[in-house]
Amino acid sequence: MNKQYINIAISGLSIHDAEELKGQLSNIIENKFNIQWKTATDINLDCLFIHENFFETEGIQRILNNKKFPWLKIAKNSSLSGKLENNTLYLPLHSSNDLNQWVDQYIINNDYTLPLDEAAPALNKAEYAILPANHPYTESFFRGMHDAELHSKLMLSDSSGPIGVIDIAQNLVFCNAEREQYQTDFQFKYDLASTTDLIKVTRKNSFILQDWIWNLFWNSPNFYQIAPEDGHYRIHFWPKPQDQTNRKLIFQLSACFIQGAKISKISEQHNIPLKIVRQFIAANMAAGNLSKINIWDNHYNPPEKSAEKPEENLIKSFIGKIRRKFGF
Repeated sequence: MNKQYINIAISGLSIHDAEELKGQLSNIIENKFNIQWKTATDINLDCLFIHENFFETEGIQRILNNKKFPWLKIAKNSSLSGKLENNTLYLPLHSSNDLNQWVDQYIINNDYTLPLDEAAPALNKAEYAILPANHPYTESFFRGMHDAELHSKLMLSDSSGPIGVIDIAQNLVFCNAEREQYQTDFQFKYDLASTTDLIKVTRKNSFILQDWIWNLFWNSPNFYQIAPEDGHYRIHFWPKPQDQTNRKLIFQLSACFIQGAKISKISEQHNIPLKIVRQFIAANMAAGNLSKINIWDNHYNPPEKSAEKPEENLIKSFIGKIRRKFGF
């Protein structure tokens, strides 16, 4: 490891959490090294802090397999605040003692070996998780897919074969009954459906097109990479998520972007990892449910927290005492 500079990446965290972690690391390390903040894909990376939700993604596992360096998963748990357990650091960092000890041992003293119980799992070579530089997945690509004037029926497919046939005029999709996984990869494409393609799908297994496309791409989290890192956007209809685990989060994002919102602002205000917000934007882009708006257009504004005046607190306290005294 370079004695003068250290390359550190923080990935998958909200802007607020990333800045908090950067501040703590700077306080601990900067008297020993000059920190250079990098992305997780930097070839000269010396240390990685990754949100626990993204640790097992193919991209991160490829990085950890290609080069061995110290890393920590990051999670949020107020009851474990500042603790470091099983290679996981818990935010918020009310105490940095555990982080200090870890940095001293694995970064400053460079005493790092990959824990046996945390060894990076083997990659699934069948998946296409890294967005190609020359990818076609732009807003115009998906607009073309939804354009009824250009075509009536399209076959959707990817590296695993046929996904389904979409009928734009009827706003329906007919799925491949033999398909087990409801997700796709960076081999996704569409083409005019042939008679043979129509035989491969079943008319009984049909869904509303926009809802189905939205869920297909939401269930394919690597597609967050097609969404811009920032920008002002508005969605036109509320998604109907099948993801029960993240249903509340999806509706929270929908409530913001239905009014028009900025990607980075929503990530910061609601403490949502930027990657998740981009995943939401990507799913809406694929479903034809997204428009770019101007900075001066109407935007979502978070509700203001009204601060109680001292006089109001005194009145509430006085009334409370009367209620207790007379048993109200």
